[in-house]
Amino acid sequence: MPQGDCVCRDEHIIRCGHPMNWTEVIQKVPNEDSSLQDAFSALSISRVGQGNKDFRLVHESTRLYGRALKELQLALYDPSRMHSNHVLMACMLLGLYEVFEGPAFNSKSWMAHAQGAARLIELRGPDRHQEWDAHHPFLASRIPTLYAAMLSRQATYLANEDWLTVPWEKQSRTYFDRLIDLAVHVPGIIEKFDLILENDHNIEFDLLQVLEECKDLQIKMNRWRDGTKGSAVPRVEKHDPADPNGYPFETDLWFENHLFVQARVVFYTCSLALAEAVTDIVRALDLRDHKLPNTAEPNPLLELFTPEKHAANICRTIPYCIQPEMSALGANIINFPANRAYAYYQRTHHKAVLKWLAKAFEDVKTRGVHVENIAPDLSELAGHKDVRVHRWKSSSSDDTNEPGSSPDSAETMSSCTTIFVYEDPSKSYYDASNDPG
Repeated sequence: MPQGDCVCRDEHIIRCGHPMNWTEVIQKVPNEDSSLQDAFSALSISRVGQGNKDFRLVHESTRLYGRALKELQLALYDPSRMHSNHVLMACMLLGLYEVFEGPAFNSKSWMAHAQGAARLIELRGPDRHQEWDAHHPFLASRIPTLYAAMLSRQATYLANEDWLTVPWEKQSRTYFDRLIDLAVHVPGIIEKFDLILENDHNIEFDLLQVLEECKDLQIKMNRWRDGTKGSAVPRVEKHDPADPNGYPFETDLWFENHLFVQARVVFYTCSLALAEAVTDIVRALDLRDHKLPNTAEPNPLLELFTPEKHAANICRTIPYCIQPEMSALGANIINFPANRAYAYYQRTHHKAVLKWLAKAFEDVKTRGVHVENIAPDLSELAGHKDVRVHRWKSSSSDDTNEPGSSPDSAETMSSCTTIFVYEDPSKSYYDASNDPG
């Protein structure tokens, strides 16, 4: 967990709880399921071993990890255990183990883990997430489920009315919860666009409807951003000029604590996804020589949807997230958003940003947080449509509260580089071929 100035001291959030603090629940759980005991021990021992360069402990953690996976498999086929809150917590702890320790990750394995975990939550039903022991982990599960749905370009059950209401009947919402309530609609909009394109005949009206949905959702998310209390708004600070990695922006975004930075990067990530969807929609209309209505002309759309701005702001949060006081959790918060920004800069050929991202995450790897050399072709994994052409490119990443500078455009880097892959903090499947025990 984060230390020092990165620790949350907001009394309301501490009282209501927050997704990234869900592990605190485990300390109060009586009579743990054996899968939860082993999962917690595996993660704890591994973190201590990595922090002290004690590879005997790391090896012991892999043994416990394998045993926990076996117990989890048994629990998921046991009607008396499969809906247990302990089993849910064990799933999430094993996912965190996978994030921090390896084995070799790739985007396809992440999709399998994230989708399997989401299915486990869905099968439990919204009623089982009202009490605190289950509600808190459920909140944490919404973030990777959202990210997986964005990557697969498929709607998530989390956008259904029951899942947006029933789990809160006995709990209070935080401002972060309200953002996720909006964000879970992003994958459904993307899926709807893809389905419309499959028809390819007389689809102009449908495309305009989806465009209106994008506008409505982004306006709502902007209202959330503009309504954020002062202490949760990022501070703009001059980047350290001594940075040897060639930082491609003028300023960083700094935060009061780790909870506020996570909320902001979710906003940036979902706004980036919507901006790219709008670019696709406009391109599809252009290919059909369909004139946009006056309210949807490129200039107003450009003001509302600027992918460069959001990709740059994701990058400008990275120095805060990977500072030592953020511990391993900082990398966990930023790795999927950073991948989305990385994919954007690959498409727009910003070599300076790609090079800096690779160096920044290589530095984190030396501190014991696992990363792999991969080629994160997110569009290929998602069955990406060839209609995507980014015809709008902002010359500046300025935002009302978060000004910065846009990097120079250049040729893309080699397809193989060091970058994080976001792993879901949940696990519902056991693969015997990967059993280290």
